[in-house]
Amino acid sequence: MQFQLAELDARGRSGADWFFWIAALSLINSVILLSGGDTHFVVGLGVTLIADVIAKTIAERNPEIAGTAQGIAFAFDLLVAGMFCLFGWLSRRGLLPVLALGMFLYLLDVMIFVLMYIYLLVDAWLSIGFHAIVLFCMASGFRAYRQMKAIQVELQQQLAAGVSPH
Repeated sequence: MQFQLAELDARGRSGADWFFWIAALSLINSVILLSGGDTHFVVGLGVTLIADVIAKTIAERNPEIAGTAQGIAFAFDLLVAGMFCLFGWLSRRGLLPVLALGMFLYLLDVMIFVLMYIYLLVDAWLSIGFHAIVLFCMASGFRAYRQMKAIQVELQQQLAAGVSPH
């Protein structure tokens, strides 16, 4: 039983850890884009990409406010990355509603790439596909945590009833 709980906890943490990767790679994407680069990681967030593209466009058209536009965009990026880190931190503690909310927000984020593909004809398939893989991994972590919680409840009920757990 102990081994099974440890395995489920590891699977749950693995799913929750994606929030940290998403936050870190999104910030790296932002630094690259805001410093003049044109490449990005496919696992990054679409919402931070939009903020950075808007800031870069403003900076190119209005050089006098370039620093302000980029600073605001990067502050927004830090806020979003911090939120994803918080989701990761709380999800690693087995808080299923937080993990579910984070997954939902990441699902909404993939819609940005879908819309970019449909309306802007931007080749976003890699980002869409990677979002799907990450969501699958997060869902696996969610299921593992849910199984772990069910086993823990069962063990508590057995102990409360005076039955020795198996």
